[in-house]
Amino acid sequence: MPEARRLLATLRRLSQRGAFLLIIAMVDVVYAIGLAYAPPETRATPAYAFLEALLPLPAWAGLWAAVGAVCLVQAWTRHDRVAYTLATGLKIGWAILHLGAWLAGVVPRGYVSAAIWLLAAGAVMIVATVRKGSGVRGVD
Repeated sequence: MPEARRLLATLRRLSQRGAFLLIIAMVDVVYAIGLAYAPPETRATPAYAFLEALLPLPAWAGLWAAVGAVCLVQAWTRHDRVAYTLATGLKIGWAILHLGAWLAGVVPRGYVSAAIWLLAAGAVMIVATVRKGSGVRGVD
């Protein structure tokens, strides 16, 4: 029980921006794991084959994990601009890769991934404009 109280106290110290960075960190790390440990049938899909042709999947995974780590660390700091910039840039870059692959006819449904990652980048950019608050509301 003391661990739960300690966790809640730690969460109360987070601003809304920090809490959102924790969410983004989890998205990025989970996505990195998915890239690093993609099974053979996934690696054979057009999107993964395209990505693998550009860089080995572990390299892509390392990029996503690094951005996730920066987001995790900066969630607890006053200055989080680097995390928000990297998170936005990675998602926009990922969207551009998929959009280009779709336009080139390499990834038939690349526009779907492009749209999802552009929307995610938009969400990150919106939260990046929110002023740091006193803490996460609703955590009692």
